[in-house]
Amino acid sequence: MLNATCPSYFQWIHEDLRHWKETGVTRDMVERARPMANFRLVIVEGKAYVEKYRQSIQTRDLFTIWGILQLMRLYPGRLPDLELMFDCNDRPAVRAKDFRRPNARPPPLFRYCSDPWSLDIVFPDWSFWGWYVSWLAS
Repeated sequence: MLNATCPSYFQWIHEDLRHWKETGVTRDMVERARPMANFRLVIVEGKAYVEKYRQSIQTRDLFTIWGILQLMRLYPGRLPDLELMFDCNDRPAVRAKDFRRPNARPPPLFRYCSDPWSLDIVFPDWSFWGWYVSWLAS
């Protein structure tokens, strides 16, 4: 999509990724996000691989992964090879104050929310698709 199609969305994507603009993302940075992550998602040549680290609240991880698979199905070949860590909790985890020194390299951690004091990378919350599962269990 072009910026003219979704200018407000692209503004926030660029804003969330600005911390890695100069340095890029290294393997070490990704690995330092692991203690906070529920799962690792790797996409290679159009195939998704998931490594789960800890259980998420309700079915949030399942429906996030399902949403990514839907994108891959609807837009085959459009997602690049990538690797990311994802946390399914609501509260931000990567505090900006911990990465203010020169050459500080924050871990790139995707999650459903962030705030002005955090560096978490905001990702759409598709877990509402699974809310009925919680309701049925009670």
